[in-house]
Amino acid sequence: MWVSMHALSGLALGTLAPLRMAMIVLCSLALHLLLDLVPHWDYTRRRRRTLWAAAHVAFSVVAVVVLTLAFDLPSRAAVAAIVSALPDLDVFDAVLPGPTRRRWFPSHWRRFPHGEARAEAGIPLQAIIALGCIGGVIVASLRSL
Repeated sequence: MWVSMHALSGLALGTLAPLRMAMIVLCSLALHLLLDLVPHWDYTRRRRRTLWAAAHVAFSVVAVVVLTLAFDLPSRAAVAAIVSALPDLDVFDAVLPGPTRRRWFPSHWRRFPHGEARAEAGIPLQAIIALGCIGGVIVASLRSL
């Protein structure tokens, strides 16, 4: 799953779930793992993977900052976004030339049933997830006004 999907889903989790910070952290990590099970297209084995990765990290940062400030989201939302996206640092070396190293996050292990799909199905699915998460953040924020 793209890092931007993990960040947006974490942001939605932190906005919609009134949990204590320790539970937000644990739930954000679990959310990352669950989203990696969903069949998705991944760019880490593609020729322009460094460009894809840079674009997704930049989009993630901008989206989390803009949505957090625009809707005055609670701090747990920003923390959930960061924690949910953080495990993807584990695969950062996959976008760089050279050997890959051992993975520490369970959904990045070879034996984990990581969801895979062709681009034709995986990209629209991730777009739907992103829009759903952004929509959830907006609806929850408007209800709290």
